[in-house]
Amino acid sequence: MKFPTVVFLLLTLVGGAHCQPVPADDIPPLDARGKTALQQFQNLPAACRVYPAPENEPGAPLIICGTLLRKENRRPVPDASIFLYHTDARGDYRQSEKNRPETSRISGTVKTDERGRFLLSTILPGKYNNQGEGGHIHLQVEGAQPGGYTFQFSQYSSPTDKRFINSNDQFFLVELSRDGQGRLVGFLELPVKGM
Repeated sequence: MKFPTVVFLLLTLVGGAHCQPVPADDIPPLDARGKTALQQFQNLPAACRVYPAPENEPGAPLIICGTLLRKENRRPVPDASIFLYHTDARGDYRQSEKNRPETSRISGTVKTDERGRFLLSTILPGKYNNQGEGGHIHLQVEGAQPGGYTFQFSQYSSPTDKRFINSNDQFFLVELSRDGQGRLVGFLELPVKGM
């Protein structure tokens, strides 16, 4: 191997380290306010909670406490239907229909309560077509215009991802904490149009 090639490979490895996900033990613990909010979301009616990952699915347990809001006035959207899907921990959708990720093996539908709240309990998705943690979750909100939204996780996103997300009103970043059982927990406010 020639010297310039070795230098390039070393620089790539060192430079790439800045874009790697934060190690799991660097994720802060859930604070008292977060614990109280999580408990409220866990007590939502059954129709407002969804568990799309099969039992014993490999991957880091993830809980998202979501609130659907009208973009125009930030008021909650009650009784809305949300379809969601994501990859498994290896980054594979394993869809039932080829080239249709919305037919992903890990998917489900949830309703919002009277305050626009819903709970998603699943696993941290892997990066699409790439090994490792830190993917994203797709949401299809029935009746919203546009209907499709995506969120990913601040601690597992590169600076490029964050710049893109901050300039797009259909993409969101969720900051993660860790609860007393070691699960990743995030809170998502999802403002949508057309509701």
